[in-house]
Amino acid sequence: MNKFKTAVISSLLALFLVILSACGSSSTPKLDGEWKAQTGANENVSLVFDKDTVSVNGEKFDYKQTSVKQKGEITYYEIEQNGGSYTVIFPDKDKNIAVMIQPSSKDDVLSGKLLYAMNRKEQPSYSEYAKKYIQ
Repeated sequence: MNKFKTAVISSLLALFLVILSACGSSSTPKLDGEWKAQTGANENVSLVFDKDTVSVNGEKFDYKQTSVKQKGEITYYEIEQNGGSYTVIFPDKDKNIAVMIQPSSKDDVLSGKLLYAMNRKEQPSYSEYAKKYIQ
């Protein structure tokens, strides 16, 4: 009877952990991976985020992720690179769309200068993303 009880509890715990991990991974958009991006000069670039480096058209730069936060429907990553602070914002439910800004102040990391319009699937338009996502 003890073996059966232990097996049932172990199975339930394993099931709970699988469900918990699935819920966590689907709710937070991932920054890591390859992004198509466009600058304010309408230059199309490729951004690739790894754990601690970002490549811009193949040129690598170290960066540090300082936080992942949520405000309403918006998820955002705060990152630092070479002394500068930047925010990558997922502005709506589509996790394939993001914008990178340089915040105007440390008190308001969700507004500032748009640096990159970003999309995982298709080439984004800087001007369209600026109109739609930046106030």
